[in-house]
Amino acid sequence: MWLLALLLEVPSLEAGHQYDFSDVPPGESGGGGEVGGIGTPWILAIVVLALVAVAVLVSLNPSSAIARLKAVAPKALILVVIAAPLIAWAASSNGDEQQSLTVERWTNDAGASELIVSLGAKDLNTLETTSGSRTVRLECVGRDGQVVLDAEQRWPFVDDEPGYDSPHAHQAASREQLQRADRCRLRGTRVDLEASVKGALTR
Repeated sequence: MWLLALLLEVPSLEAGHQYDFSDVPPGESGGGGEVGGIGTPWILAIVVLALVAVAVLVSLNPSSAIARLKAVAPKALILVVIAAPLIAWAASSNGDEQQSLTVERWTNDAGASELIVSLGAKDLNTLETTSGSRTVRLECVGRDGQVVLDAEQRWPFVDDEPGYDSPHAHQAASREQLQRADRCRLRGTRVDLEASVKGALTR
């Protein structure tokens, strides 16, 4: 019974947070934000272990087990209520971490507006991703589906620029194009690399 009691104890959890620093350029590390939390597999494993423990207890001594289950039912209900949002949170967090492309509006130090196009994984930044091609096309559309920007970028992206943690490209654009751009994608890649445009022009 100690195993069941241990599994039914509500763990103390701290959700991770990622801080947003408005003065930090896109792609640069903020220095303090970390993404944390319990992954979905761990939560599911705990639930499965609890079910197995219950099944074993019932098979060994049905009458005694049923009586004890009635006693711990309130705790089990609390655990289910807490676990449900945790599973949903973990699933959404994993989805964010797997973002393969990020596109952000930016005004550089010279006052020129541009898009910062960043890859979410460095292993995408290879010629294998483009089947050997050394160029890709960046296409951005507005909310109406009309193309507002279509430009060629060299591939692989820059991966050693100070202040940037991921492979990226700077795409010059007018303020009007940046304001209208709603979604961008890279054409010429073997995998689908597409993302909504984030951020606002601050200058």
